[in-house]
Amino acid sequence: MIRWSVLAAGAVAVMGAAFVTGAAVPTKTARPPNEVKADARPPVAIGPRTGYFNMAKVMRDSRKAKTALERLNARRERLAANLVGVRNMYADLQAVAQKPTTGAKKKDETTEDMRMLARQIEDMDRALNKMLNERASVIIVEIYDDIRAVTTAVAQESGLVALLAFPDAVTREEAENPLIKELKLKPPALQPFYLDPSVDYSDEIVRRLNDKFAAESGEE
Repeated sequence: MIRWSVLAAGAVAVMGAAFVTGAAVPTKTARPPNEVKADARPPVAIGPRTGYFNMAKVMRDSRKAKTALERLNARRERLAANLVGVRNMYADLQAVAQKPTTGAKKKDETTEDMRMLARQIEDMDRALNKMLNERASVIIVEIYDDIRAVTTAVAQESGLVALLAFPDAVTREEAENPLIKELKLKPPALQPFYLDPSVDYSDEIVRRLNDKFAAESGEE
């Protein structure tokens, strides 16, 4: 359905272009347009200079972003270990309660223990997600502020009136991925199909971000 909608939209555009072209064909009574001489054309105006950078590449190659994500995942795994242990206890009690040989009194006690553990699991899971979301929000703000500061400096030093972010493949393998190509046919943000390397500042932004991270963390 998704690919069809993309192809259908493309077909409509082609049909529309053909219709406009057909409507512009002069009839026998129409006067042909005057020939425009090459030297009579107005000079092409040179507008403000704009730069671009691949946000996916910047996020992937930024050492601060990668380090923050690794630390957050490690923290999640440590805290999730306790939750896994409680869930295993719940599964053991559930197995006991389902045994045909378990007496009525034992089954009632086990069911009550399971109810308490279920509430504990919900509370632990809620607290874990809340902590991770809060920490992720802090990381996102820090990364955004860093990118904002670096892109502002790069734009001002390079004489740019705008430095625009776009999402695109980072590796050669990603560039040939059909899913990536499909996403680029319906981009959620600015998506240049061709970009002159002279206006792509992705590498420069990554370099400055990593230099800043190295200076702040004391790493070489």
